Amino acid sequence: MTQLAIAVPVVDRAPAGAGSPWRAAFLTAFAAWLAATAVRLAVTALSPTTVLNWTQWDALHYVRIAEEGYPADGPGYPAFFPLYPLLIRLADPFLPGGVLISASVVANVTAIGALALLHRLAAHEIDPETAHRAVWYLTASPMGFFLFIGYNESLFLLLSIGALYAARHGHWWLAGSLGALSSATRLFGVLLVLPLAIEYLRQTGWRPRRIRPDVLGIALVPLGVAAYSLYCWQEMGSPLAFSIAQDEWNRRYTLPGGAWLVAAGQWDGWLGPRTLGTIIDAGSMLVAMVLLVLCVMGRFRFRPDQFYLVAYSALCLLLVLSTEVGGRALQSAPRYAMEAVAIVLVLARMGTWRLVDRLVLTVGMTLHAVLLMIFMTGTYLIA
Repeated sequence: MTQLAIAVPVVDRAPAGAGSPWRAAFLTAFAAWLAATAVRLAVTALSPTTVLNWTQWDALHYVRIAEEGYPADGPGYPAFFPLYPLLIRLADPFLPGGVLISASVVANVTAIGALALLHRLAAHEIDPETAHRAVWYLTASPMGFFLFIGYNESLFLLLSIGALYAARHGHWWLAGSLGALSSATRLFGVLLVLPLAIEYLRQTGWRPRRIRPDVLGIALVPLGVAAYSLYCWQEMGSPLAFSIAQDEWNRRYTLPGGAWLVAAGQWDGWLGPRTLGTIIDAGSMLVAMVLLVLCVMGRFRFRPDQFYLVAYSALCLLLVLSTEVGGRALQSAPRYAMEAVAIVLVLARMGTWRLVDRLVLTVGMTLHAVLLMIFMTGTYLIA
């Protein structure tokens, strides 16, 4: 039974009566967005705390960059890549309410697009039912609210999933262009070079003689970070200003897995804030790594032709687990883990088991609401 599931080609079709596959994808994405919006409104209305704000922590930095450019009095600001604040600035003249509203609109519009692309990718690789679950699982995940507030998470997912989807269909110039925009959104966008190269070689049958000029599309991926580096050189005096700025946030690279070991040992009593950080950060990454293993082992493992997704997700998680933050080793790691698309897809495949499906949605959305409330109070860094 397992071998049959691995060998049978994918049939990319929408459920009966759903219309075009893209229509089904956007309808599912929009429904998930409505549910997430309802949760945010409910958290705001039911919270005993009167001062709540959807724009907290890093979101304030993106808003300030959109308003002023990179401020000279904030040496850590170059760590925030420019595409998201640039889109906020471009949208602001057409929207009422100022840059805070613009930041939210950009995040929510790109979130719907990212969820729709996730649906299309999952439907192509597996089936429409798994695609439906993937969208809902990502939305309901404990850190899923970051897709809908003033962060660049949804924009990055939109561009990175778009690049992977375009590559799967052999549109290499489009894949490279989306990859370039991804690397202008976040440094990890350059990681797309590896999965795109793997998928390109697979489509050529691993025969160098079949490589065509369109392989140069993959070379576009680093152009986003290259353009930002040039800007940093001209405006801030160093092409590596974005890397130097990481020192302001106490980030450093360690051996693979080193950051997780440090995070797992950061306890300060059963109810201390460092203990909460350990549970959230180290616990989330442990779950992510288990799901990554299930991508290559067991009943739900990926087919060989889907290795590009596993390679991208493994590289994302490896670098997250190799980045240590002073004081809280894996700060922001659970949010970055959402970018490992393969673990979302393998979890969606496991959702064929009713118990798994109910647990993912119930536990995920409960934690989603609780962590969102903590985030909105600004009393503890949920990152």
